[in-house]
Amino acid sequence: MIDYDADFPQSARAFKDALKAVDALLFVTPEYNRSIPGGLKNAIDWASRPYGTNSFANKPSAVIGASPGAIGTAVAQQSLRSVLGFCNSPQMNAPEAYIHFTPGLINDAGEVTVASTETFLRHYMEAFHTFVARVVSTLPKDA
Repeated sequence: MIDYDADFPQSARAFKDALKAVDALLFVTPEYNRSIPGGLKNAIDWASRPYGTNSFANKPSAVIGASPGAIGTAVAQQSLRSVLGFCNSPQMNAPEAYIHFTPGLINDAGEVTVASTETFLRHYMEAFHTFVARVVSTLPKDA
């Protein structure tokens, strides 16, 4: 294992700059082997380095996912919440969103076709907006 903190790659610096420019993060993740995808974990690891420049500190976040399985990414979300907690990212813990993805749930235009799911997602995003406003008004942006 080699740490590149002394010579941080340009792509990682660009990613960190992109994160710095946003007020909050909504993670939408699939579930791979009862956890988050390796690429997502790697991106979080890069963005939390080098020491003292954690891109997630005090940045509000929420986690959502969809899966054809009945538990709709619940285990992956739990894993991601643990990582974000370590990264000091305030998380919206309720409502939780585990979407059981079925064929036709989202049409080619990107519209949710099941009224109850569309209503739930609308309320979820309204709750996230309220949560973000509360966090950014009370915590400093930079760690």
